[in-house]
Amino acid sequence: MQISMSSIFITLIMSTILILLFVLLLLNKRLVRFLRMDVLLALVIVIIARMLFPIELPFTVTIAFPLLMNNIQAFMNYEVFSNLTVFNILCVIWALGSMIQLIRYFLSLKKINAIIGNLKRNCDHKSVSDFLSIDPKYDYPVWVTKEITTPMVIGLKKVILLPEIELSSAEVNNVVTHELQHIKNHDNLFKQVLNILKIIYWWFPPIYWLSNKFQLSLEMRVDQQTTKQYTKSQTMEYIETLIRLKDLIVKQDQKYNHSALPISSSFFIGEDNKVLTYRIDYLLNSNYRKRTNLILLGIIILLPFLSNSIVFEAYFSEPYSSHETYTASDLKKGYITHYSNGSYTLTFDGIEIEIENPNSKEFNNVPIIERR
Repeated sequence: MQISMSSIFITLIMSTILILLFVLLLLNKRLVRFLRMDVLLALVIVIIARMLFPIELPFTVTIAFPLLMNNIQAFMNYEVFSNLTVFNILCVIWALGSMIQLIRYFLSLKKINAIIGNLKRNCDHKSVSDFLSIDPKYDYPVWVTKEITTPMVIGLKKVILLPEIELSSAEVNNVVTHELQHIKNHDNLFKQVLNILKIIYWWFPPIYWLSNKFQLSLEMRVDQQTTKQYTKSQTMEYIETLIRLKDLIVKQDQKYNHSALPISSSFFIGEDNKVLTYRIDYLLNSNYRKRTNLILLGIIILLPFLSNSIVFEAYFSEPYSSHETYTASDLKKGYITHYSNGSYTLTFDGIEIEIENPNSKEFNNVPIIERR
């Protein structure tokens, strides 16, 4: 197993394709109605695994792709300064950017711990059992506070935060059930893994597409799980809770200026009305109670192995063997190409040879072509 420039390149290509597939499946109403969310989330796990391990496996097949890879390699090997290539500079920028993102992440963790401490001192302490009949092992703390405007689970703490807003008993039960399901699913842990991925690939735009839509997929899965045993009327009550809570949150945001909590999971209501509309449409129209297609799930699980099965490499013609000889007249029929990375090749009679010194006397009458 090894990491190379080629393995990173194919990882970025395959990850982009898989992320686009995930986004298209999630946002295509006709397709998503026939899929369970666990299938799409399995695809997300595949993408994360692929990007965390951009390696060549023992069974990886190397495919020569000179049309693209030769140019990429030539660009990466171009010396900007003495012994300092473009590849070296990009690696330094990558590392520095990741360090900055990591520092920002730890500062957010520090801030969130301070916020949790403040909330703990000033909130109304309750527990899940105050709202639901629940197995004692799931009887997590519930903090009711005016410092937030939307229900959430914050950081990696198994604590449900509820805002001080007027909801009926049934509506509060729906909210708590929803947030409790996020804790059971370890959704905050998944989000933090994705945050780590964004620290590593901070410069890669598709990772932000994935992060944005991943939030929606988590919500839709919890909507499925929460209403799985509901009757049609109970499902409608759940939807009404979503709509009412959204209205109350908007009013609270207009009334108070609440600071955003970092690394939080405001799972219940998205900021965009389109998100809520999409979730409601999915609840009303999807056949989401059907069982997961195991064949489809198996194919998705195999994707990282399939995408690791090939890697593209640069290819250059082998230099001529030492026992081969050519006359000066043969060389005069050809030309020398000088590439931007400082290398030279001699081409004649359909043969391409890499040479070290184009100023040797045997090449005196051979024209040199600059290729930048």
